[in-house]
Amino acid sequence: MRVKNKWMKTLSCCMTAVIIAALAMLPADAQKTKVYAAGQTLPSGVEKAELEERIDEYVGEHQETTAGMAVAVFDSTGGLLKKYYGFADVENQIAAAPDSVFEWGSTTKLLVWVSVMQLYEQGKLALDVDIRSYLPEGFLTNLSYDAPVTMLNLMNHNAGFQEGYVDLMVTDTDYIGSLEEALRKHEPAQIYEPGTVTAYSNWGVALAGFIVEQVSGMSFSEYVHANIFAPLQMEHSAVFMDLSDNVWVQQKRKELQCYTAEGDLISDCFYEITLYPAGMCTSTLDDFEKFAAALLREDTALLGHAETWETLLSPSAYFGQTDIPLNCHGFWMVPFGVQTVGHGGNTAGCSSYLLLDRENQIGAVVMTNQSGEKVYNRDMMELIFGKYERSNYTDDNEIPSGGFRTARTVRKGPFKIMSLSYGGIDAEDEGRLWIFDDSGKQAKIVFSYEDQIQTSLPLFLMEAGLVFLWIAAFGFSAVSLLVRGIMVLVHLCRKRNVLAVEGKRFGLWSTAAAFLQLTALLFLVLIAHSVSVYALGDTYIWMFAAIGVLAIVMGVMCVYGLILNNKAVLKKRQRVFHNVTVFFLLVAVANVLYWNLFMFWEV
Repeated sequence: MRVKNKWMKTLSCCMTAVIIAALAMLPADAQKTKVYAAGQTLPSGVEKAELEERIDEYVGEHQETTAGMAVAVFDSTGGLLKKYYGFADVENQIAAAPDSVFEWGSTTKLLVWVSVMQLYEQGKLALDVDIRSYLPEGFLTNLSYDAPVTMLNLMNHNAGFQEGYVDLMVTDTDYIGSLEEALRKHEPAQIYEPGTVTAYSNWGVALAGFIVEQVSGMSFSEYVHANIFAPLQMEHSAVFMDLSDNVWVQQKRKELQCYTAEGDLISDCFYEITLYPAGMCTSTLDDFEKFAAALLREDTALLGHAETWETLLSPSAYFGQTDIPLNCHGFWMVPFGVQTVGHGGNTAGCSSYLLLDRENQIGAVVMTNQSGEKVYNRDMMELIFGKYERSNYTDDNEIPSGGFRTARTVRKGPFKIMSLSYGGIDAEDEGRLWIFDDSGKQAKIVFSYEDQIQTSLPLFLMEAGLVFLWIAAFGFSAVSLLVRGIMVLVHLCRKRNVLAVEGKRFGLWSTAAAFLQLTALLFLVLIAHSVSVYALGDTYIWMFAAIGVLAIVMGVMCVYGLILNNKAVLKKRQRVFHNVTVFFLLVAVANVLYWNLFMFWEV
């Protein structure tokens, strides 16, 4: 028996070694993390044991537009799935792998809210007091309402701040400034009364991060490393604007290439986010999962008391006058087949999503190196949490009539013209939860992340009409200069003086008017280009001042044109042309004034 047992033990050891070696040779993403009994299902109805197969099939269906994707699904007991698909760099065939890093984008904001709740738990910060009590004297200079702004307002994105476009992301890798400097430089105007309108605000979240700095005495990146990354052993995560707080991540980020949602290459897709608490975190999938799993299991490494967790993940804002949660202290409620809480994120080249189903204790994170990606960062989540059915939330919610302006916009300053983007309900919104709320001063459609505010038809027609007329003025000016150029050539060929034909003053005046109009257009185009490529604001802010000067000159020319019209002896055709030119000068001045295009100090 001893001999037999000896040989059996030897054979058993050999077989074990062979099995371990075989498993080791398999790709990491092919190794199952858990074995499930039949009947163990996800909220979607998919059996946990079949999840990998279903996701494999799903990825296969979208392979043509897929660059790189990493996904992890877990429950309260551990991981259900972790897998990598596609490439971190398609051109060089560098596969997405455990050491690949991706940008979190706005999911970074959850680090801010966890930090806030840690300080709240320690009694160092309150959620319902005026935040100015935590800020340096005179820090907020653009407040328009007497109602205080609280931390809850920042969490719910209803502090009333307008959108900001300047220096959120910059391409200048030599730019390094403090969070305070970035906040002070581009403080947005407060255009809504606190607590009345939801308007997603990167600036507001970064302000909350600065309050963390003020209360803790540490920079935000230092605080996060000490109180979130270190306790969760997130060793492959960085959050500072240039990722210098983790050199390994900083170097790995250089290996990541980015693509559009359709899979087209985006060159030079790395940007520093000056308001970095709002969207700069970059990490591996493992670290992203560690953070999400700690939120799901309400880890004491983050928050020590169950009451604090309950406060953090309880509703702090609702869809209009309903009892449907909208926001849970910075975590958005996202309806699928079940209610989940979490946050999505987008940068210039990456997308991410973190979702938690607290009732069924299921969580998921997904990361892609594709900007604005929704196939995986939204639609694939239905395989885990089920498909959203509107009837689960409301039985009667008719589509309202009229125009709706997105609340996440600008109504004061030189980017006011961006508020011409109108919304409403369309086919895309059939798969989203929305509520029409007319209980306040302004009727609105309540969506996650932002409201859409109902506007009057006369206001819409006036604003759209102003812009349409200015576009017509640009076209008129271009054609008039072209015609005038042709006339000059013709008269030169005939050795005639064109100014003598039209009148010297009239010819010079109309030519100058057209030239000024097109110069203003050139500045607008250059500004739009600078914003689109995330150039530093200091390189183009002066153009708004130049537009203001042009408006003054055009106003003076308009007055002179009216005087000239009364004195000059013009033919009927010339007089019509002259009057149209005067009118379009007025249109240009009106647009510059109404859209605040001269307010270079308000960027």
